Amino acid sequence: MSRLVTTLHHEPEPPDFARRQFIERVGMTGLFALGGAWLGESVQAQEAAAPTPIPGTVPNEVVMADKDPAVKVLTARPLTASTTAEFMHDEVTPTSRLFIRNNLLTPDLDAAGHRLRVTGLVDRPLDLSLDELKARFPRVSLQAMLECAGAGRTAYNPVPRGTPWPATGGMACPRWTGVRLRDVLAAAGVKSNAVHVAFFAADFGEVKTAPPVVRSIPLDKAVEPNTLLAWAVNGQPLPKVHGFPLRALVPGWAGSASIKWLVGIEVLDAPFKGTYMDDSYRMPAYPVAPGARMPKETVYAEAWPVKSIITSHAPGATLELNRPTVIAGKAWAGDNEVSHVELSFDEGVSWQRCTLVRPNDRYAWRPFYLEWTPRRRGYITILARATDTAGNTQPIISPWNPLGYYWNGYHRLGINVEPA
Repeated sequence: MSRLVTTLHHEPEPPDFARRQFIERVGMTGLFALGGAWLGESVQAQEAAAPTPIPGTVPNEVVMADKDPAVKVLTARPLTASTTAEFMHDEVTPTSRLFIRNNLLTPDLDAAGHRLRVTGLVDRPLDLSLDELKARFPRVSLQAMLECAGAGRTAYNPVPRGTPWPATGGMACPRWTGVRLRDVLAAAGVKSNAVHVAFFAADFGEVKTAPPVVRSIPLDKAVEPNTLLAWAVNGQPLPKVHGFPLRALVPGWAGSASIKWLVGIEVLDAPFKGTYMDDSYRMPAYPVAPGARMPKETVYAEAWPVKSIITSHAPGATLELNRPTVIAGKAWAGDNEVSHVELSFDEGVSWQRCTLVRPNDRYAWRPFYLEWTPRRRGYITILARATDTAGNTQPIISPWNPLGYYWNGYHRLGINVEPA
C-alpha cells in the first residue's frame, strides 16, 4: 500500500491493555505535554539544568552516572545525550557511550512484574512475562545500528527546531540480545489482512494531554529476521534509560521505531494513526526549499540513507608533516549495504577509496580506514562519503527536512599539519 499521506491525524485513546500497563507499571500521573508537532523538543527542554524528579521515574543524574564523561546532555526533559564521532572509534559501541533519546520520561520499571501483550489481527493473543518470552522463543544476539531520526540536525542550514544533535551525534552500534519478533508473531498467528505492527511503550510524562508513545512498522519489516524484542545490550540487561526491561529493535530504521519500555504489540490492517506516526517522524514526499515548512504530502521516516563519519582523528588534531597516519571511521546504509567509502583531502577535487572491514551482522556499521601521508603544512579538511549497494551516494548537503531528520551530508573533519 502507498505510504504517501496527505492529511494529519490526532492520537486516539490507547488500547485498554496499554492503559492498564501504564497505570500498573509506572503509577502514571499523565503524559508529558510537549507542545505542537515537535514532541518533547520545546524551547524549555533545551535547558540542561537537572529538572525536579518525578515519582516513578529514574532521575537524570542517576542515568548519567553510568555514562562516559564524553556523553554530553543536550536536553534535560526529555533527556537526550550523545557523544560525537571521535568517541565512536570502538567497533561495538560501549553501553556507557550509547546515546540517549527520550520522548517522555525514564520510567522506573520492574522486570519481575513486566508483561508483554500481543493483540489485534492474531489468532491467539499472547500475554507473556519476560521469563516466559525468554524460555519460549530462540535467543538471538546481533550487532545493529541505532540512530535517532534527528541525528545531525544542527548541520542543516537553517537549523530546524528540535533536539540539537551535533553533526555526528545520535547514533551507535552496540550488540543486542533478545528474540525475533517474527517468532512471537508466528506463535500468535498473524491474520491474512495484517499490514502493520504497532509497538506500545510504558513511558509517561507530567500532564495528561500528551499522547503515549506508539509507533507501527510494516509487517514485512516486522518479520525480517533482524527485527528483535531485546532485553540486553552488550551482554547485560538493558539500562533503564535504554528500555529496561524490554524494547523493540528495528535496525536500519529511524530509532523512533525501536520503541523502548515495550508493553504491547498490536497487529493492524493499516498504519497506526497517532502523533508519533502522523505529526512527527515525517519526510517531505518531494524536495522542498531550505527553511520551507512541511508540505501536505509526506512519507514515513523509515530506513536511514547511506551515511559515514570519520572517527579518527578528533577535530582540530595536529598531525606531523610527511608522517603516515590512519584516517578511520564508520559507514552504514539503512536497509542496504555499504558498497564503498571514499575520502577527499582537497575539498572534493579528488577522492581516495578506503579499505572496508566486513561486519559480522547485516545491520552493523562497517569500519573503514585509509593510510594517508600529509604532504603540505597547514589546515586541511578531510571529507568522507559512502555509497551503498543500490548506487546511492551521500550528498554534499542533505535535502532539507523541516523536522531536521535524516542528515547524511558529507562529514567534514578539519585537522592541522605541522613539521616535526
